[in-house]
Amino acid sequence: MLGHAYETGFLKNVKILREFFSSLKDLFVYGGILPALWGPSLLLASSALLERPCRPITVVISFMLPLTVYAYDYLADSKVDSLTDPQRSHFSERWGKWIISSCAATLIALLGICRDPFMTALTVVLLTAGILYTGFFKGLTRRITGFKNIYLGLIWSSWTVLPTAPCTLTESHLVVFTFIFLKVYVNTAFSDYKDAESDRLQGLRTLPAVYGEKGSSVILQVINASGAVVLCAGILLGLVPGTGAAAVILAIYTGLYLHLKGKMDIKRATLTADLEGPLHLILILGSFNVPFQLNP
Repeated sequence: MLGHAYETGFLKNVKILREFFSSLKDLFVYGGILPALWGPSLLLASSALLERPCRPITVVISFMLPLTVYAYDYLADSKVDSLTDPQRSHFSERWGKWIISSCAATLIALLGICRDPFMTALTVVLLTAGILYTGFFKGLTRRITGFKNIYLGLIWSSWTVLPTAPCTLTESHLVVFTFIFLKVYVNTAFSDYKDAESDRLQGLRTLPAVYGEKGSSVILQVINASGAVVLCAGILLGLVPGTGAAAVILAIYTGLYLHLKGKMDIKRATLTADLEGPLHLILILGSFNVPFQLNP
């Protein structure tokens, strides 16, 4: 009797906990949390490179904004993903609408607390731009090779640089904008490897779909090196502080996973690439100034 109670009590609780942590893992992997971390990481990196503080609430918004877009994009592509990534497709169809509505409500609440007309306008514009890609601009990728990566690079660069920009942009902003644009271009193009098959089915001209694994890897290595050169030039010219050297080290990290991609399975390679976003927080650890504006 006690044994039965133990099995239905303790073991049942263990099963519930196991399912709970499994759901958290699925949310982290398939819900867009990891790639969405690029938002606050790049924003803080930009703040450190430009030596201009940002408000903590802006950092939170910079996470919720891409998370909302990723949730929408995954749900919209769930039918196509069922052929190449059935686990993500199943997760999106089950939880996608709930995640989107929760993220949207949180984002609206954060903008209400922020009470910054510029941030509100910028968030609305970039959120709309992110959602429109799936429903409208995605068709241009069938005509222009790598259009998706150019489009996303411009969105991310705008989001991470403009909140720290004064009324007029400077040469420093141009350097950081270019560096982040090239960084995002490489990462989003690398993530297209896992969707190469479905992209070909849709006729999308992503780099892996057009140039194959080896050809696109060479292109991405060149773009990655160009980003490092731009940042090094900015450091030497005094446009960005010496802490930017940490981002150059991360360019080496990018080059390594581009080179080693063939030796990793696609999921591990994608996870390795997505982890690069949070690693940009190294810039903050190497900065003497805390990049937060505590006063509204």
